Amino acid sequence: MSSEQRGRVLVLAAKAAGDALVERLTASGYQCASTERETGLAEMVDQLQPEVVLLAVTAKRAAELLETVRKTDKLQRLPVLVDQGRARSAEAFKRLAVDDFVRGADELVPRLESALRAWRLKEREERIRMRMGMLLEITQAATSSLELEEILRIAVEKVGQVTGTDRCSVVLVEGSHARTATVVATQEDPSLVQLDIEVARYPELRRALETRQPVLIEEAQRDPLMAEVRTSLLPQGVKSILVQPLICQDDLLGALFLRVSKGEASIGRDEQEFAEAVAGVLANSIRNARLHTAVKKKREDMELAYVERYRELTDANRRLKELNRLKDEIIAVCSHDLRAPLQVLLGHGRLLLEGPLEAQQKQSADAMIRQGRKILTLVESLLEKGKGEAARLSIEPRVLDVAQLCRDAVAELEILAAEKAVALRSECPDSLMLIGDEVKLHEVLQNLISNAIQHASDPGSVVVRTQRLSRPDGDAVRVMVSDNGVGIPPDELHLVFDRYRHGPKGTGLGLAICKEFVELHGGEIWAESPADGGCTFVFTLPLAQEAARNPRPQPAPGAAPEQPRVLVVEDEPEIAAVLSEVLRSKYRVEVARDGAEGLAKARASRPDLVVMDVFLPKLDGLDAAMALKSSSDTAHIPVILLSAHQGVADKVRALNLGAVDYMAKPFNAVELLNRTERALKLRQGEKDQQEKTNSLQRRTGSDPVTGLLDRRGLLLRLEQEVARSRRYHRALTLAVLRPDRDLEEMPSNMGDVMRKRVRHPDSIAHLGLGVFAVVLPECNADAARTVINRLMPDVEKVTSIEYRAAMADVSQDSDPVEKLLEKLGAPPPEVH
Repeated sequence: MSSEQRGRVLVLAAKAAGDALVERLTASGYQCASTERETGLAEMVDQLQPEVVLLAVTAKRAAELLETVRKTDKLQRLPVLVDQGRARSAEAFKRLAVDDFVRGADELVPRLESALRAWRLKEREERIRMRMGMLLEITQAATSSLELEEILRIAVEKVGQVTGTDRCSVVLVEGSHARTATVVATQEDPSLVQLDIEVARYPELRRALETRQPVLIEEAQRDPLMAEVRTSLLPQGVKSILVQPLICQDDLLGALFLRVSKGEASIGRDEQEFAEAVAGVLANSIRNARLHTAVKKKREDMELAYVERYRELTDANRRLKELNRLKDEIIAVCSHDLRAPLQVLLGHGRLLLEGPLEAQQKQSADAMIRQGRKILTLVESLLEKGKGEAARLSIEPRVLDVAQLCRDAVAELEILAAEKAVALRSECPDSLMLIGDEVKLHEVLQNLISNAIQHASDPGSVVVRTQRLSRPDGDAVRVMVSDNGVGIPPDELHLVFDRYRHGPKGTGLGLAICKEFVELHGGEIWAESPADGGCTFVFTLPLAQEAARNPRPQPAPGAAPEQPRVLVVEDEPEIAAVLSEVLRSKYRVEVARDGAEGLAKARASRPDLVVMDVFLPKLDGLDAAMALKSSSDTAHIPVILLSAHQGVADKVRALNLGAVDYMAKPFNAVELLNRTERALKLRQGEKDQQEKTNSLQRRTGSDPVTGLLDRRGLLLRLEQEVARSRRYHRALTLAVLRPDRDLEEMPSNMGDVMRKRVRHPDSIAHLGLGVFAVVLPECNADAARTVINRLMPDVEKVTSIEYRAAMADVSQDSDPVEKLLEKLGAPPPEVH
């Protein structure tokens, strides 16, 4: 065993004794040096680099030398042994703070061996502890918000401290076959950062990058790999080199470079493992930093593209506005030119009616005059508003009898039906009042009846029926137009309203327009193929609430009525001034300049009406309208929205958000006043109806304890959803939740708890005694089970009772809705 492997011993003893110990230890394989004086001790320590100190002097002298050893930096942590073999008494040495005693010549080597083993183990544990601490600091830096350059600077400093290298650097490359690399951090000279180097000039770096494996050069002066650069390494005294590749998810990012010079340290197995661990942390940080940079650049590119696209769209929008203005002028001129011939036709029609005509001729002349007047109404609407396209036609609501509307439409089309040998009749005995646009609804009926006459058999029949529907949210009317023709295949029923699809006999654009008009009135339209043949088109519309029986209180005699207050929200000063000037003739007016200000003023002053532009700064009009309607303090305030963009989609969205009307810019002053007055009247009517509406809701399906649906309300809702699911072939799941025992007292917050766990279209009902039913439209049994499993723990927590759930997809079940509930374990009506 070599002296390097056995150990290095510093002997402090008199010359004769020291020489004898050195000779003996050297023969045993130790590397030794001996001295008795303190002078020159530091030089000897630097040369020997001892691992253990052996004292072979008297007790008094041992105490002096021990104090010197403890004050010397390179000796104070080493184990110290005392040779007592030449001492007269061992008692004098017991007071010395040493690690061990050698009591005879035969104990010398074993004692030294034991001390060295213990010290080396302790040193190794200390190095491991230091490496783990440094690795933790590097990891914390890598996972912090520091920039990559700062993370790498901290890493090379820590690695240099742990490994004892004189150079530690991080170099990065772009791709596996990069010819150049960049030094991004270095321990030796910070000025070398961002230095570009050629990979070919560093053979150890080139091999590490090519093989993706660490390269260790233990003796740089003798290693064949370094032959081409050995002449440049000699002046620097390079001893060994370690190059550890930086690889993350199979991406080669660079390398960690370690160099030891002049024999000051060595790169052992521990240093290699530490470098490998650090390389893994750094590679992950570098890859994340590059991904972040790439994402940031992509985002900047997208923002730049967005700005460019926005500019293009703005320019296109300007050109479209100009074209739209020109188109409106042309349509206005055309509409004006159409009025004259229509007036002539109507005049001659009236002359015909005044003359002697047969019954059939008089009926025809009367039909011609009625249709001419409707055409004239449409032309005047085009002239006033300059819209010129179906998508921009506004709704002019008034109170209508839909049954009378059906009878009028049937009477007008009797001649057409007679020509086709089709028996046309109406079955609309009851008066059914609703608020709607007479022209639009009449067009819907004419279109559906005309289609039915066209597709009826020969001889054929067409029947128009009306029926009142009871619903929890208010009654509705169902209008059915049936024919005895060949019908429509079931798989095409949902396609007949497609604007861009035409059937073999031409369902055409008219049905798409019918769908738009019905939906603008808050209704629904579909087609059915009865089992006995033919086809039936059905649409539903909400009916008007009954008028209040109690008359409105009249103001006191002599008291002047207070003018209603109108809040105008408009960001363009000129338009705001025009609106204010027009409205001040009849109302008190206040102005806000943006959506946020308008919302704040509406909440503070509670005006009687809000007239608001759609496109506003800070908060647009649609969001402001939704905010007003979502608050109980301002939900009752009617809102009229204004916009230069006059699409039907915007109109529908505005009305769905709670606006009572939607006007296009530019507007007519008389029209603005008429719509304002109508909106204020509607608000007053809503106030008068509020109490009766609440009472009606309680009678038609609301559970007073929980605020959920009761059995009646559930049956009505379930019947609607079952019909819809069968009509459109969509899933519908019904679930019943039963407690293990009857729940005598229902918690007041049960409704809120259950609503939090279901979707908006889902319906919940309380059937009594703690039994609940949940209707989940467009939800199959598996998805419904997930919803119910999420809901059950909340119900059990509030009620402190365990629940059981039963559910089934009832979309294709032909049983009555009461039977569906009974199958799932719901209690019968008499238990409720």
